[in-house]
Amino acid sequence: MAPFTPFLSETLYRNLVKTVNTDAPLSVHLADWPVADDALIDHELLEAVDVIQRVVGLGRAARAQSGVRTRQPLSRLLVRTPSSASDAAVLAHTAQIEEELNVKHIEIVAQDADLVEYRIKPNLPVVGRKFGKRVPALRAALGEAEASEIAKSVARGDTFEITVGEEAMSLGAEDVLVETASAEGYACAEESGYLVGLDTALDSALIEEGLARELIRTVQEARKQADLDVSDRIALHIDGSDQIATVLRQYKDLVMSETLATRWEPEQASPFSAEGSLDGAHWRITLTRLESP
Repeated sequence: MAPFTPFLSETLYRNLVKTVNTDAPLSVHLADWPVADDALIDHELLEAVDVIQRVVGLGRAARAQSGVRTRQPLSRLLVRTPSSASDAAVLAHTAQIEEELNVKHIEIVAQDADLVEYRIKPNLPVVGRKFGKRVPALRAALGEAEASEIAKSVARGDTFEITVGEEAMSLGAEDVLVETASAEGYACAEESGYLVGLDTALDSALIEEGLARELIRTVQEARKQADLDVSDRIALHIDGSDQIATVLRQYKDLVMSETLATRWEPEQASPFSAEGSLDGAHWRITLTRLESP
C-alpha cells in the first residue's frame, strides 16, 4: 500500500506492526519489500477463477449480441467447457456467474450440444495465392464438410484435411473463416473451447422483475440529481401504468430497500422527481429526503 497511500499505510504500520515489534523499522517506508510465499498460492482456485472469467466474458458478449438489457434477468445460461475440470469450476461457482450475468440458473451441456451452427468459408486473400483456380472447388468442399469439426480444429489452431475432388488438401486456421449463428431462442458466444448460450425467452415474471430493476435505477438517478448522500433515507412514491402497479405489488419492498426508502407516501409536491418508460410501461417517481432521527 505504501507507494500509493503513504499516510494511511504509515498509520496502519505504526498501529499494527511497530507497537508490537519494537525491532521493526521506524517507518513502513524503511521496511523491506515482503517476500511472497509460493506455498500459499492456491493454483486450483486460480485455474477456477480463469474459467469463471472466461464464462462471464463470453456471457457478456452474448448478452450484448442479443440486445437484451443488462438489468433484465434471464432464465438460464447454458455452458460448454473443454474439460471436466472446468465443468467442475463452473458448478462450484454458479452463484458468482449468475450474479455477474443476471441469470437464474446455469446448466452444463454436452460437447455435442447444438447451440451454434457453423458455416466455413475460404479466406480468399490467403487461399487464392495457394490454390489459384482450385478455390471454387475448395469453397464447394468446405460447404459440404462437417462444419463443427472444422470449427473445433480452427479453435485449437490445428491443421485439418479436406478432400477436393480427388485431392486431399491440408488447411490451417488462417485459410478459412468460421461464421456462427446461434440456435433459435439463444444468444451464443464461443472461444477456445468454451461456449455459452443465453436463453433469451422472457416470461411475465422475468419481465416484471426487469421492470423492478428499472424502477430502482430511476430512483437511484433521482437521488443523484437531488445530491443526496449515499446514506440518506427518503420518503418515496411511484405511480404509473397498470403494469407498474402490478410490479409494485410484488417488488415494492425490494425497491424500497435498494433505494433506502423508509417511508412510502402518497404522491407529494417535491422538487425531486423523475419519469421513465420501457416497452409500453411508464412511471413517475417523487422522493423527499428524510431528516436523520
